[in-house]
Amino acid sequence: MHRFILSRLGLLIALVLGAGSAARAADYALLVNADNPLLDSKVDARETVKQLFLKELSSWPGDEAALPLARTKASPAQTAFIAKVLGMTPATLDTHWLRLKQTRGETPPREVGSTLILFRQISRNPGAFAPATADEALDAPAEVAVLFRFSD
Repeated sequence: MHRFILSRLGLLIALVLGAGSAARAADYALLVNADNPLLDSKVDARETVKQLFLKELSSWPGDEAALPLARTKASPAQTAFIAKVLGMTPATLDTHWLRLKQTRGETPPREVGSTLILFRQISRNPGAFAPATADEALDAPAEVAVLFRFSD
């Protein structure tokens, strides 16, 4: 519970401090289930999330099966996630999924457009994760936590 409160407080402070800058980059968050083992870990969360999203790994440290969720392709959160966390362009990501489909039968993560459905999926699935805007993260229920933040 303290982790949840501190996470929300930190995000709120970041939003308030950055509110005066019209040219500042947009803020995003990687949302996970509040029981995610990386919340209290020293493991490089960004690299782990990248490998899980690209299906190079299938489970979180501690063997919880990963459930990567994507936002719609036009979503600013998804666009920023692809560029800043995955370090890819939409075209290189599409090529990645085509190669994985042909070689291993893997498909891309399911797209979730609705914030409420996103919160429900992450709340109910301990291994679920997805990018979101900072504003969406502020509205997340207690079962959803911010693993890390990033900007575009």
